[in-house]
Amino acid sequence: MKRANIASTQKQHFDIIVIGCGVTGAAIAKDASLRGMKVLVVEKNDIAAGTSSRSSKLIHGGLRYLETYQFGLVAESVREREMALRHAPHLTRLQPFLYMFYDDAPDKKWLLNMGLTFYDFVSGNWNKRRHKMLSKSQVLARQPQFRSEGLNGAALFYDVSTDDSRITIDTMRTACENGAQLINHCEVTGLTFSDNKCDGIKVIDKLTKHEAQFKAHYIINASGPWSDNILGFERSKSKVLRPTKGVHIVLRKSDFPLHSAVFTRSPDDGRVVWPIPSMQDDRVFIGTTDTTYQGDLDNVCPDQSDIQYLLNVANHLMPKAKLGPQHVIGSWAGLRPLIAPKDDLNNSKTPREHQIMVSESGLFSIVGGKLTSHRVMAKQMLDYIIKYDRCQYLSPSVNIYRYDKVILSGAGVTLEDGKNYCANKIISELNALGVPRELSELWTSRYGKNAHLVADEYLKSQSNQKRLSMRGLTVAEVIYSISNEAAASLADLMVRRTSEFFWDKSGGLLEIEAIATEMQGLLNWSDEEKARQIEEYRALVTAHRPSMVRESKTKTERPEMDPVC
Repeated sequence: MKRANIASTQKQHFDIIVIGCGVTGAAIAKDASLRGMKVLVVEKNDIAAGTSSRSSKLIHGGLRYLETYQFGLVAESVREREMALRHAPHLTRLQPFLYMFYDDAPDKKWLLNMGLTFYDFVSGNWNKRRHKMLSKSQVLARQPQFRSEGLNGAALFYDVSTDDSRITIDTMRTACENGAQLINHCEVTGLTFSDNKCDGIKVIDKLTKHEAQFKAHYIINASGPWSDNILGFERSKSKVLRPTKGVHIVLRKSDFPLHSAVFTRSPDDGRVVWPIPSMQDDRVFIGTTDTTYQGDLDNVCPDQSDIQYLLNVANHLMPKAKLGPQHVIGSWAGLRPLIAPKDDLNNSKTPREHQIMVSESGLFSIVGGKLTSHRVMAKQMLDYIIKYDRCQYLSPSVNIYRYDKVILSGAGVTLEDGKNYCANKIISELNALGVPRELSELWTSRYGKNAHLVADEYLKSQSNQKRLSMRGLTVAEVIYSISNEAAASLADLMVRRTSEFFWDKSGGLLEIEAIATEMQGLLNWSDEEKARQIEEYRALVTAHRPSMVRESKTKTERPEMDPVC
């Protein structure tokens, strides 16, 4: 997957242009390319740079949506969860959850038992992963650190953990493998019209500052929290969304020894919050907040009250942990692109369903929704356009729907051959080639079968084997990210491609000079551009690790280094 050349792309005419390369935009591109459409995706920042890298990193059935009687959404989400396990086995992991019952919680055991029975049934795998109701003693046997006062037991059920950035990247990569084109770091500055029909977009390449126009039969606005901005090019003061901010904090598992994800409630306001063991085994994250956001959509950061809110949840669940801001080694904040409700609902009760809209000029928008439902959203969007088109512009021979038959790039198996994905087999293959085991495990968890492509770069030369970070980043992986995944900035690499931003105590800043030097050589950055990239990334990390900044001003010794996970 490479960034398309703007000059040559401008000469082409597309069936569909997708604005936004979050998971919804990537899924639309995958679906459309598999149907035989000519597709271009334009993204102002990077793949998964918005909500799709700032979620709770779960593909879940939405158990809490049963509270607001959204049964259809729950059934759909559970089915999508099961499909994700088959389509992205390298990026998904079955995650046990404990739904906690305390005296001060409003939940009723018998009602939850009924809800979880529905949850099990609609998954289609209820014989394999049926929920269990646990007693107080059984809960404390699993997690003796939990608050025992007022504990009445828990329900054990299952959802799925994922790497949201990587699943978006691999979805877009699968689209490109089937003919789609991508231009990231390319901002839409306006729309074009012919006979009052929206027929294209105006853009500026943020890497070169060149302006261009692209033409298509249909334009799809899949820009998530920025949807109103795109709609504003056609009608000013568009107000379809009411974004809410969701914050997560990251803790060491040694400080917060959590073995199962937990469905619990905040002691401050009773909202549902999830402490979750990360797919990096030495980390735990807790989220999320849900506050109305009216600030800069491009600069969403946690504040002190967000962090304290989540620390209160952690200390309420494990009182002896006695966690403070000094224990927070990372955080992230993202926006939920929620559709503004007609009634004055609070944020937690605002429906999460998506909505498809079409303007008078034929600009299509898909808003709302969540990570779990991205495949369904893409299908419904394209089914709508094909029906709307009535063979006027799109070929009558548009292929039948195939999305659910095509696994993600990196899975290394097909749904038809009946073979299961085996990470250990890939790890053994990499070991046999001479890749150290810790790197083989890291790459396989990140790239699946595509880890062989990273290994190819690694084995080309001794210089490519140079370690650039304490969490396993090598020169080979930098080369791979640029040449195969369209990484064009430090944030692209550190946040979305490798997730060092999320899990490393320093966010990778301790080694950022060496990493930037490698990217400078590969991307032909000037010294000024390299310095700008470092400062921009430093500011991003600083905004999400205020305690680290305070420490750096008072300590002269080298800060603690994280081991390769």
